Amino acid sequence: MKTITRKELPSDYDEMMKTEQHHKHEITMDEQGTIRWKEDPFIRQFIDDCSLNEICIGFHAKGNNKNTESYRELYRKMGYSLSGYWEIFYWDMNNDIADEYEPPKE
Repeated sequence: MKTITRKELPSDYDEMMKTEQHHKHEITMDEQGTIRWKEDPFIRQFIDDCSLNEICIGFHAKGNNKNTESYRELYRKMGYSLSGYWEIFYWDMNNDIADEYEPPKE
């Protein structure tokens, strides 16, 4: 795994990175060239031990949706690929309220 800076990202991610400025989560590139959020080993183990679907159901039961920061943070800490993250959180086919997302104020 190689850490890459946000400036090194392909321009495909420019729009997404504008709304992802509020956190300093590291970005990596794996051996296959996939660009990912840096994985948190504890969260990875937790997800491996549980069902992601059950965890997401819990988020929804507590009133969280794909525009909730804690929901997004989970996916970053899972080491999700940036392209997959975009599909889940920014593509209106998967998040019909994507345009309502407001990053938290620092």
